[in-house]
Amino acid sequence: MTWLRRNRWFLVALVVLIPGAFVVSLIPRWFPYQGAQPQPDAVALGETATYSGAEITLTGLEVLDGGPLNAPANADVVVATIAFDVVDPRDGAYCEITVVSDEAGYERRWESETVSDSDYEIPDRFAQTCTFAERGAYDLQLTFLVPHGQVEDPAVQISSSAGLPRVLRLS
Repeated sequence: MTWLRRNRWFLVALVVLIPGAFVVSLIPRWFPYQGAQPQPDAVALGETATYSGAEITLTGLEVLDGGPLNAPANADVVVATIAFDVVDPRDGAYCEITVVSDEAGYERRWESETVSDSDYEIPDRFAQTCTFAERGAYDLQLTFLVPHGQVEDPAVQISSSAGLPRVLRLS
């Protein structure tokens, strides 16, 4: 009798028990991790939502063809205009704004372009950064470079360190 034949049931048990033990050991950490993930609140264009001490309204969202704007090859420019009215300032609250697209069931996101890689000029009347630290109202306009022709229905996602795990998804 060979060694494999003599030990076949022990080997089968190892093949079943080792992955099973791994899964059981992850269960106490997996569900709390999933519960702590950001939960987006959907807000339609023009509607106002309260988030992280501010009233936030998406006033404009458009996808512009990147060709006439001299954007990098095969890129479009998404322009988002957001109105903020900070009524309850939060010191040290970090603000992050991204564009999110759920095309064909796969969610992708893009960060704002800090240096304009296109000829689109943001007017001077708009603020350049998002902040929840100072009381007052301001309008913010940001540009995002996205793949050409692949983003038809973008959404703007706003997250704040003071508002997590909740995030706003404006579209």
